[in-house]
Amino acid sequence: MEKISMWEATANERRKRPSLEGDQQCDVVIIGGGYSGLSTSYFLQQKGSKTIVLEKDLVGSGASGRNGGEVLTGYMGSASSLIKKKGVEAARKMYQLSLDSIDLIETIIESNNIDCAFTRNGSLLAAYRPSDIEGMKKEQEVLERNFNHKVKVIEPHDMQTELKTTFYHGGRIDEKSAHFHPLNYALGLAEAAEKFGSTIYENSEALKVERDANNKVVVTTKNGRVIADEIVIVTNGYSGDLNKKIKRTIVPVESIMIATETLSKELVEDLIKNNRAVSDTKNLLYYFRRTSDNRMAFGGSGRSANKKDQLQLFEKLRDGMVSVFPELKDAKIEYQWGGKVAITKERLPYIGQLDDGTYFAYGYAGHGAAMSTLMGQLLARRIHGEMSEDENPLEIKRVRPIPFHSQHEKAVSLMKYYYRYKDKK
Repeated sequence: MEKISMWEATANERRKRPSLEGDQQCDVVIIGGGYSGLSTSYFLQQKGSKTIVLEKDLVGSGASGRNGGEVLTGYMGSASSLIKKKGVEAARKMYQLSLDSIDLIETIIESNNIDCAFTRNGSLLAAYRPSDIEGMKKEQEVLERNFNHKVKVIEPHDMQTELKTTFYHGGRIDEKSAHFHPLNYALGLAEAAEKFGSTIYENSEALKVERDANNKVVVTTKNGRVIADEIVIVTNGYSGDLNKKIKRTIVPVESIMIATETLSKELVEDLIKNNRAVSDTKNLLYYFRRTSDNRMAFGGSGRSANKKDQLQLFEKLRDGMVSVFPELKDAKIEYQWGGKVAITKERLPYIGQLDDGTYFAYGYAGHGAAMSTLMGQLLARRIHGEMSEDENPLEIKRVRPIPFHSQHEKAVSLMKYYYRYKDKK
C-alpha cells in the first residue's frame, strides 16, 4: 500500500522550483504555498504588486493537496446556526461568498486551462439517522427563505437514485457544489500565478519575521531573506510557531483518507449514480466520491496530531466504507493518507490584519477547497485598498486565543470518543 496520497501519485507533472538563497525584495511576501497563498499571489500580481511565496515543503503539500477535493457551498454547521451567530444580513453575505467561491474557482480553471478534473455535479449530504431528514427539510426552508438558495431533500425510498446503499436514510442535494483533483488544482494555480510574474520558492521555511529600521518586513529562511512592504501568513492547519497569535486561534484536527484500486466504471457509476461529492450527518462524518480514474476516495476522522493508532484508524475507515458500500469488501486499498483541518473557535474562517500589519486568512473547517481561493482574492483587494475591513463579513477585527489552547489535542481526542459513542446506531 502506498503511503503517499493518491493525489500525489496521480498528479500532473510538477514544475521544479528553487529554494530561497540570498536576499530578495518584493511588495508582498506570502507564507504558505496552498490555495490561499497562491490565490493571493495570483490576484496581487494582476494588480501590479510583486509577490514572493515561501513554501516550507512543496506547493500543495499541506491541506490543499491532501483534502477530499469536495468543493462545497456553505460553512461548517447549519445555515440556521450561521444566522444565530451572525444575524440574517451578515449570514446572507457570508453565504453568498461561499457560492461565489465556487464560481471563482471555475473561472480560474477555465481561464488558465487547469487540468484538474473539475466536475460541478453538486453534492449530497446523506442522512445518517432517519430523524436527520426533518432537520434537512427545515434547513431547506431556511436556505430558500434567507439565502435564495434552493436545495432538494430526497426521502429514504428515493435514495437509490443517488447511492447504492442502505446505510443512509435520504439526503439533501445541492447542485452548486463541485469536486476536483485538489493537488492538480494547486499546481495549476501556482503556474497561473507564475504566468503573471509571481516567484515561488519551495523547501523554504520561514523561520523568523521581524521589522527593520525602515518598517520593512524581513522574513528569514535557512539560506536567505525576503524584504517586503507587506506580509501575508496563510499556513492554516500547518501554522507553527512563526506567529503565535495565529497559532493560538486554530485547532488543527486530522482527517484521514483511503482510496481503492481502479474499479470498473460500471461499478463506481452504480455506487454513486450522479457523480456528486458526498458527505454525511454523522458527528464523525464520512465523506467520499468517485475519482476521474474510477476509484473510490473515502475520508473520515483521524486524530489531532497523534499518530499512534493510525493503522487501526485506517482499518476502521475501510470498515466504514464497506458498511456504506458492501460491494467494495474485496476492493484493494492502494492509498492511505492524512491531513490537517484548521478549526477556529467560531468554526468559521478568519481573515484580517493583526496589529503588527500581518495579513492572514485561515480556519476553513473542512470547506477550504471552496473558500480559500476566494480568501486570497479578498486579501489582495484588502492590501490594495479596494475593500475596507467593514465590507467583508468574514473579517475579524481582533483575533482572540482559544482558551486552554495548549490542551486542545487532549480535548479533541475526548470529543471524538464522545462523538463516536453518539454515532453508534
